[in-house]
Amino acid sequence: MRENRMEVIHTIQLCKTCGVCSKSCPAQINIPEALRIYEKYLSGDMRILEKLDEMESPGKPVDCIECGACSDHCLNSIDVKELVRELAMMQSCRRLILPRHGRRKEMGR
Repeated sequence: MRENRMEVIHTIQLCKTCGVCSKSCPAQINIPEALRIYEKYLSGDMRILEKLDEMESPGKPVDCIECGACSDHCLNSIDVKELVRELAMMQSCRRLILPRHGRRKEMGR
């Protein structure tokens, strides 16, 4: 697991934050911002995932439709779609586990 985490961090660090991926994103996700959040998460800042919901872009990772335009347009040939997919899963799970206002949802409410 540690090797995989370091590999993902290295991949994210290859990103030049040029924004070409975001310009091609139909969901309007600020992908460089999302990747910075992911890198901080992988470096040990578990609470940083809260920032996914606070991103200033209209789209969030959870809005990704997996069209692959981001990966197709990446100047560094990074599999951006896969990284955004992983972030989307974490964002979705976090929303299910930690509802707004910090309290667990009761079933049926």
